Amino acid sequence: MTLPQPIPSHPSGDRPLYRIAALLLLLPSVFFLFPVPIDETRYLAVAWNMHASGQWLVPSLDGVAYPDKAPLLFWLINLVWSVTGVHAWAVRLLEILLALATLPLLGSLGRRLGAGTEAVKTAQWLWLGCMALAIYAGVIMFDLLLTVCTLAAWRTTTALAGRHWPRAALPMAVAFGAGILVKGPVALLVGGLPALLAPYWEPALRKHPAPFYLRLFAALAGAALLALAWAIPAARVGGSTYADAIFLGQTVGRVVDSFAHARPWWWYLPVLPAMALPWALCMARRASAAPAPTSGVARFAATAAIPGFVIFSLISGKQPHYLLPLLPPLALFAGERIAAGRWRIVAWRAGPTFVAVGLGIALGLGWREAPDSATGAVICGALVMLLGVAYLLRARRPLSAGAIALGTLAAVMLCKLAFVLSIGPRYDVRAIAQHVAEAQFRGTPMLFVGPQYGLLTFAGRLTAPIPATRDPAAVTAWAQAHPQGWIISNDSDYGNTPGALYKQPYFGRSLGIWPASAMAAPVEHPAAAGVTVTGSSQG
Repeated sequence: MTLPQPIPSHPSGDRPLYRIAALLLLLPSVFFLFPVPIDETRYLAVAWNMHASGQWLVPSLDGVAYPDKAPLLFWLINLVWSVTGVHAWAVRLLEILLALATLPLLGSLGRRLGAGTEAVKTAQWLWLGCMALAIYAGVIMFDLLLTVCTLAAWRTTTALAGRHWPRAALPMAVAFGAGILVKGPVALLVGGLPALLAPYWEPALRKHPAPFYLRLFAALAGAALLALAWAIPAARVGGSTYADAIFLGQTVGRVVDSFAHARPWWWYLPVLPAMALPWALCMARRASAAPAPTSGVARFAATAAIPGFVIFSLISGKQPHYLLPLLPPLALFAGERIAAGRWRIVAWRAGPTFVAVGLGIALGLGWREAPDSATGAVICGALVMLLGVAYLLRARRPLSAGAIALGTLAAVMLCKLAFVLSIGPRYDVRAIAQHVAEAQFRGTPMLFVGPQYGLLTFAGRLTAPIPATRDPAAVTAWAQAHPQGWIISNDSDYGNTPGALYKQPYFGRSLGIWPASAMAAPVEHPAAAGVTVTGSSQG
């Protein structure tokens, strides 16, 4: 049963103290959360290889060109490292700053669409308190940078219809071009649809759309030229295989029968509401609705979110974070409805969400997954549950968007801490990476058995790639040829081999180092295939 609530005069709850609290809740994980395999360790490995080699044109992973991602994030990471030194926390801080950069861009977009001040502030808190942003803020991935580029492009769209359109066309070209340099042509899919549909949400463009479209295509051409300014030289240096991958493989390969993260068309239907928690449960219409807002926010949000969501659903490769750029327009839409009095925030509904999350942390990460080190996770889960109870106790009092957003940030921060305190050792490769780095410095030959994906490269600051193979015959042949060498593996087939020099938990298996002599027994099948360096993986 929904309890009646009065309309708060300032539904955003925007206060300087709230902003400081939000920053304080975002920062701790920057320092206590280590790089998590396999995505974060891989991306840091690519950035480290760029730093160590000085080769900024063609990203590489453990000795081979890495075409899976465009280079802009790797460039930014290296720029940050030039100031801070090479640290994982510096990259997490960069991701936090990218998350915060979306807030003024969202505000500027809302004002250009005609939203009022309170609507904009409410939308900013809705976006900041969205479970998706709280989770991915500080995570070393590409989607927050793409969201920054997308919002920067969107805010210039209306200006293309005015007299000073050249001032808008250049920033739009830079924003779209930067988006392509983040995640490839998908940036145009995410950001370009609202621009192509602009006459639907901008009435001034309906009578004479032709000049607008000419300017838009000029901006898109500029974006393409900016991206090609990197892609053409990179293709020449990287070779034909790399060229095919960056121009065709990464886009076409994800659209149909994806080589990574292939999922059914309906997969995003339950994922999107989960990403929008707690707001997906906290929003309700008012019984006596106020007049509908007259700005273009609703139509813009429809063109920015609905077609993109449909297209992403039809694309084979799917991950939750791919939807991040689609969420800010929805926050702007909801913020305007709340500020206008058409919607309200039912604050107590956030309570069960946090209670469920806390219970899952305490039971899942604590007693079930890590019973020997359950205390930390149980305490964190209990704190999240207490937070939920506190919201339930405020059932009869209205709470602002900012007050609930702070709860989301606190809950997610505690969840990340619970991960580190419970099952974190299964994902922390820093110790074994240091052993490998010291051996590499001494000149010990090494072979990685199984998929490597740059697992140890950044943590060990390795200066040379470790050859890798999955062929058991090749392992035996290498071990016989390098009796003083080391074999590193997280492959379950080798986990029980006796004589390990070092061993640690890794995911549900183990990650260890063996002397080559432990695996040098002759094989029964024909001679081994050659050992090849592998490192590239889709992500």
